[in-house]
Amino acid sequence: MATDPKYLQRAKFYEQIEKRRGRPLIVYATSTRPNVEGMMAGDAVREFVEQIQAIGKAEAVDVLIHSYGGDPLAAWRIMSTLRETYSKVGVLVPFAAFSAATVLSLGADEIVMHPFAALGPIDPQIRAQTARGEVRFAYEDVGAFLKFIKEQVGVTEQSFLTPIMDKLFAVAEPLTIGAAQRASDLSSEMGERMLRMHMTKGKDAARCKDIAQNLNKSFFSHGDAVSRERARTLGLPIAKPDEDLERLIWGAFCGLEDYMELQSTFHPLTAFMKDPQAAGTLTPVPPLALPADTPPAVLQQTWNHVVQQALQPGKPSPEVPYEIVKVVVESLRRSAAIVVKGRVTAARLGQEIKVGVLDVGGGWEVLHEARQAGNGLQSPRPGTEEVRSGGRSRRARSSKPAEPM
Repeated sequence: MATDPKYLQRAKFYEQIEKRRGRPLIVYATSTRPNVEGMMAGDAVREFVEQIQAIGKAEAVDVLIHSYGGDPLAAWRIMSTLRETYSKVGVLVPFAAFSAATVLSLGADEIVMHPFAALGPIDPQIRAQTARGEVRFAYEDVGAFLKFIKEQVGVTEQSFLTPIMDKLFAVAEPLTIGAAQRASDLSSEMGERMLRMHMTKGKDAARCKDIAQNLNKSFFSHGDAVSRERARTLGLPIAKPDEDLERLIWGAFCGLEDYMELQSTFHPLTAFMKDPQAAGTLTPVPPLALPADTPPAVLQQTWNHVVQQALQPGKPSPEVPYEIVKVVVESLRRSAAIVVKGRVTAARLGQEIKVGVLDVGGGWEVLHEARQAGNGLQSPRPGTEEVRSGGRSRRARSSKPAEPM
C-alpha cells in the first residue's frame, strides 16, 4: 500500500502532538467543504474500535476533531467506547466542533481549543417532509413562535389561538413537533450524561445539568459560535493556552484541510472543465459578426444557419471522474476515510449546458495501516489494500505494483 505524501505530512504533526501530550492521538474529521458536507455517524464507531486496537494499552488518549456535527448518538457511542478503554480522554479542537461534535467534546476531561476554534449549541435540528416540501427547525423555534403570538401580537384567547395552531401544524405535523421535543430533551440529557463522565465531585457534579441546559436552550441560533473564553465561562473544562501545542494542532488541521479540499466549493461543472478534453466539447458557437449594411435576406439566412448549428448534437461528452473525501478517522497507526467516487458529464444544448452527476461508489477505505514488527511499526505488505464494506473487513491484493514508501 503506497502511503499518500499528504498523509505523511499530517503524520508529522500527529507525532509531535503525541510527544507533547504524552498519549496517543486519534483524528476525526468530517467534511465541511461547501456542497459536500459530511456528518458524524454511527459507522465511525467501527473505525474508532480499529484505532483503539491499534493503540494497545494506554492510560489516556486524545481526539482531534473537526466537524459541523451529525448524529449525537454517534458522539455518545464514540465517547463511551473511549471511556471504557482509557482513564483520561482529551479533545483537541483546531477550528470547528459544532452540534454533535460539541456533544462529543463534553465527555472529555480536558478540551484544548485553538484561539481560532469554536464549539456550538447542542440544540437538535429537525428535518421533516411536509406537503410544502422539507422543513428544518429546532424545538425552540416552536416555543419562540408561540411566545411571539402571545407576547408580541397579544393573542391569548383560545378561540383565536386555535386557527393559529392549525397554521403551525400545517407546516410541521404534531408528531414531528413531538419528536422535536423528545430530541431536545435527549440533547440536554445526553450533554449532562457526557459531563458526568468526568465531573463527578461536589459542585462540579451539581453543575452538569445547568451546563447542558445552557448549551441546549440559551442560544438564539444553532450556528452561534462558542469561543474559548465563552466556553470557559459556561463551565467547560477548557485547557490553559499552550502556544506550542496550538501551533501543532493548527498544522494538523491545515493538512486535513488540504487533503479534504475544505476551502474549495465542489461544483460538478468545474470538475468537468478541469479536464482539457472534456472542456473542448463545450466550446460555444462563435458570435455572429456581420457588416451593418448586410441585406436582411442574407442576415436571416446566416442567422438560421447559426441556429441550426447550435441545435445540432454536440460532441460526445466524456465522463470525468471525481473523488470527494467526506470523513477521515486516522492516527499514526492507521488512516481510513469515506471516499465518494463518481463521474461528471456535460453537454451543450444550444446556449445551455446540461450537467449530469453519477455516484459510482463510496465507503470506508483504509489508506494507511502500520503493523507491529520487531521494535517498531511497519507498513503492510506492498500491493495490499484493505476495504471494508457493510461493516466487514477484507484485504484485497492490488494488481498494480506498490510504489516505494
